[in-house]
This record gives sequence, C-alpha cells and structure tokens, in this order.
Amino acid sequence: MGSDFSDWEQATGPMYMGANSSWEVIWFVVAAILCIIALYSGSKHELDAYKKLKK
Repeated sequence: MGSDFSDWEQATGPMYMGANSSWEVIWFVVAAILCIIALYSGSKHELDAYKKLKK
C-alpha cells in the first residue's frame, strides 16, 4: 500500500482502504443476504427430504 511504517506505533487510523466508506455496508448486506439464502435453501431441502421420507 506504500506505507513507510517502521513500527506499529506510527500506524494510526484505518488499516484497510475501504474503511469508513459505503462499501462496508454494501459488503455487509451482501454477506447477510448470502447467509439468508443458504439458510432458506437448506431449510427447504430438509423439509422436502422429510416429506419424501414420510411417503
């Protein structure tokens, strides 16, 4: 990143480029949506499997 730190005491503030920008919120929403999709599809698969087992 072009930082010329010789030790950690000189490093202040954010340590990555996207800090305090709108990208933090965007990536959080994307991650949350992916988790919800995984939970929904897993639940649907399990319910379908239980229905087939009862037949």
